[in-house]
Amino acid sequence: MMKTLGALVMWLLFPAGLWAEPLRIGTTFSAKQSAYLRLDWKETYHATLGLGFDLIRLGAYWDELEPREDAYHFDDLDWALREAKAKGVPIILTIGMKAPRWPEYFIPPWVLRQLRLRRGREVSQEAYLRERTLRFLQAVVSRYRDEEIIHSWQVENEPLDRAGPGYWWIGRPFLEQEIALVRALDPSHRPIVMNAATHPHRFLRFLTSFFTRHDAIAEALELCDVLALNVYPLIGHRWPWKRSYYRTRAEGRLSYLSRIMEQANDRDIPVWITELQAEPWEPGQLVYLEAAHPPTSHPEMLQPYVQEMRSLGIETILLWGVEYWYYRKTRHGDPTWWEAVGTLLQRLSASRPRASSPASPWSPTG
Repeated sequence: MMKTLGALVMWLLFPAGLWAEPLRIGTTFSAKQSAYLRLDWKETYHATLGLGFDLIRLGAYWDELEPREDAYHFDDLDWALREAKAKGVPIILTIGMKAPRWPEYFIPPWVLRQLRLRRGREVSQEAYLRERTLRFLQAVVSRYRDEEIIHSWQVENEPLDRAGPGYWWIGRPFLEQEIALVRALDPSHRPIVMNAATHPHRFLRFLTSFFTRHDAIAEALELCDVLALNVYPLIGHRWPWKRSYYRTRAEGRLSYLSRIMEQANDRDIPVWITELQAEPWEPGQLVYLEAAHPPTSHPEMLQPYVQEMRSLGIETILLWGVEYWYYRKTRHGDPTWWEAVGTLLQRLSASRPRASSPASPWSPTG
């Protein structure tokens, strides 16, 4: 009865106009995030594949794939790609030293021991790190370049943005080397995706401007085949003296994102959303484990957020937080997030034609 009622509510909430144009809905899956939430990652991944997403983004985590110098361990990623192939779910594979989820950089300890990385450093200035990263890229792309289930390569994750506990960033000259290497190794010429953080909140955008000496989005547009954005409308931040929430309004977000869309349209570069907030971002918390719904994340937020992105002409949207939805369902007995996303995907499947098939990895849809 509860499940039927939930489906009915979601049917009424989502307006028919949302389905009028092609739309691809995906998500990012991280075994590391599953571990943070004390979930069985393979069980969670199977459940994710069963939801019916159009595509899934995976991270090729360097510290796991090359735990010792030149000693690779591809078993888990091989398995994840096989399972995706069995379900017919195309994969965006993130490759490099950065990948989705905290702590942002997944440089193996045996590499870090050779470096002296100060806070706020452009890490790609380290010659040894550049050399080992390129070797890692070559190993990964060479291994998977014939896997048709891989739809596109995402080179690094938010590489031009300062991030992680060290507040590091990757410089454009090295990104150009990485991209050139991937293009040379991939005979299928899959699209190169590059993503960047967005800052819809004016105050946070103002603060960021003091620490950023370049325009990450403008530079990404000069390097990539697909520009991807990470969008978080409501986030918390813990200052030394208090906890704060930064909420943005739809009109402000649309005005800000429209300017980015104009830049991309001028270059004829399609825009995707690689992270659309669908999990909590609570002040000072890496993961939110409590039973109550936090203010930064609630299933009712899903529909207006997706509709906003569609109104900008974006046709590929990855929802961020699948591990959290499964955690709430299995640990707190709360399936509302899981059912909300499932209903969204069911309606997309039943009510409109899909966007051009993501099974053709060299034909990206904007």
